[in-house]
Amino acid sequence: GRPMLSITLFDKERQAVNRHLTEQGGAVRMGDGIRVRIRGRLNVYGARSSLQLRMSWIDPAYTLGVMGQERDRVLALLTAEGLIGANAAAHLPQVPMHIALVTSINSAAHADALDELRRSGLGFRVTVVDTRTQGAEAERSIVAALRVAVDRGAEVVLLVRGGGARTDLAAFDTESVARAIAASPLPVVTGIGHEIDRTVADEIAHSAHKTP
Repeated sequence: GRPMLSITLFDKERQAVNRHLTEQGGAVRMGDGIRVRIRGRLNVYGARSSLQLRMSWIDPAYTLGVMGQERDRVLALLTAEGLIGANAAAHLPQVPMHIALVTSINSAAHADALDELRRSGLGFRVTVVDTRTQGAEAERSIVAALRVAVDRGAEVVLLVRGGGARTDLAAFDTESVARAIAASPLPVVTGIGHEIDRTVADEIAHSAHKTP
């Protein structure tokens, strides 16, 4: 396997790192699959002959830059393949009565979306398809959930996730999720992140709306 370097983040440095992330707008949160640039001091522990990096700083601008480059690459690829408007061509009934709600069950986004549908006063049939919406498993989980929505016979898909750090929305910028939306025979309507957030999934979907 790949060589691994142990990284420690002691409480004093952790507080400083978190304070720096907050001061920089809170758009970056460390998590599985997120590329980061950090600073630290190498320590060698003689008893175990092990090498360890004691982390002291993080560069959120690097992470956002990497994410922006990947987002631009995916959008350019999808544009070249003519897929940006593909899902917009899917038929959306004037009042679709069977809705597949693709979201993380028991999340705030799940509750908000159901509340909006109830308040409409219309007798929607809602099939909730549970999916991971952040973290290392989210990309594969969302792609699978979009297939389940089709199998359940829904007329439209609501792909919903609440606000958070920009890194929390990383799965919605991935090529595989974008391709799954483009290929879906059902119209996919997104409500992802804060109102100012705009993911690749929003660009490729039938339409994008603010959450909920």
